[in-house]
Amino acid sequence: MSTNQPWGHVMVNTSILDKVESGEPARLIPFTGARQKETAAVSALLAVFRIVPEYAKAMLADAGAPISTRSKLRSWTEVCFKKPKHTRATLPRPDGLLIIDTSRREWTALIEGKIKGEEVTTEQLEKYLDLAKEVGADAVITISNQFATIPEHHPTKVDKRKTKSVGLYHFSWISVLSNAQLLADSETVTDREQAIVLKELIRFLEHDHSGVKAFDRMSSSWADLCGMVQNAEALRKSDPKLEQAIADWYQLCRFLGLTLSTKIGKQVSVALSRKHKNDGATRLDDHLSGLIGCNSLSEAFAIPNAAGNVVLEADFARRTMSLSMKLDPPGDVVRPTAAINWLTRQLRKAGPKDVRIGCSWPRKTPDTSLSLEEALADPADLVPDGVTDRPTKLEVKRVIDLAGRFRGAKTVIEDTEAAFTAFYRDVGQHLSPWTPPPPKYKNKPAPDDGIDSESIQAQDNSESNSLEQ
Repeated sequence: MSTNQPWGHVMVNTSILDKVESGEPARLIPFTGARQKETAAVSALLAVFRIVPEYAKAMLADAGAPISTRSKLRSWTEVCFKKPKHTRATLPRPDGLLIIDTSRREWTALIEGKIKGEEVTTEQLEKYLDLAKEVGADAVITISNQFATIPEHHPTKVDKRKTKSVGLYHFSWISVLSNAQLLADSETVTDREQAIVLKELIRFLEHDHSGVKAFDRMSSSWADLCGMVQNAEALRKSDPKLEQAIADWYQLCRFLGLTLSTKIGKQVSVALSRKHKNDGATRLDDHLSGLIGCNSLSEAFAIPNAAGNVVLEADFARRTMSLSMKLDPPGDVVRPTAAINWLTRQLRKAGPKDVRIGCSWPRKTPDTSLSLEEALADPADLVPDGVTDRPTKLEVKRVIDLAGRFRGAKTVIEDTEAAFTAFYRDVGQHLSPWTPPPPKYKNKPAPDDGIDSESIQAQDNSESNSLEQ
């Protein structure tokens, strides 16, 4: 590394820095041109990572960074790497370089940021992955207004061979903002200066000029898919429109989770199975199969301490969005109506409108469903004739008919966001799972040996009085 480059006051003998030709330390208040807003945003973010360790941990742990309270974090922007002797090609210049020193090892990542509607392309991303491999970086992290369900599921497709030795992760700017808000609201950052810096980052990201924006538009593939289903056209896995529509769905679900997170002050995430978490391609294939078979897409959301996951389902044939929660019935009741009453009592005061109560029954008995009002009036109407068993599952469900707005690139997002947060407000926060009561203390009965206990007590008292005399 050239000694005349502005690398701050600390000179570090690190292999990846030896390959750097120039760079600027990440500044909290960067000096950039009007056309370098993404560099300014990345610089401010990396600076806050360095200043507020709790925030860095909250964000970077999801990217596989070995970060702890003892880790030392250093960061730079506008990094130019030395050109290897064996190539004449121009090397890409990432927006940032992040180094985490755990004393045992160093973990490094190249950072690329995009703002507004800009997206990193496959070609550009693969060049960064090649560069990371060349200089020995552990990961490439991209940040844009695109959404990824989890950081490992990147919204841009790349050759899988490129990620064998380099990790690839993605964050949306809204997730960056949401994590900062959650941390600020939790008041776990007790250092006054750190708390001020964190709030300044929030203020910066919330400003219109930052280039950060919410997910507000589906692609044209969403409307195309709606038209195909309405016209009863055959859906094929090979059709790229289906895959793009599912990508829209993934971004919508991630956006909904982040939106609810900021409203309740807890992290809401898409509840992925282990199979889907480990393999995004399998998840996509399963959703394609469900879409072709049922004309619908569904996703579950995990909410801390909630009675169950909230399930969102988009029905392209009916043009509806449905929201539901399933609960296990209480284990200490025998009559089926008692199990139903246990659920409806929890919603009586909340009085949510347009929700239905559903019951699943053992063996091959069909499910039953009534409006909450009907279930409160007579829970026995939910019990099929001849059934005396408790239901196996209880469900609360609300269906929203979007009609033509289901197809709209913006209206489907607006209506689904409103319905999602309202369902949790009206239903989710009022439900509690059944928990078995604590065991009762059992008093052991006195032994029945034919002796009158009162006579024994009188004799003991008499002997005691004699001794005292």
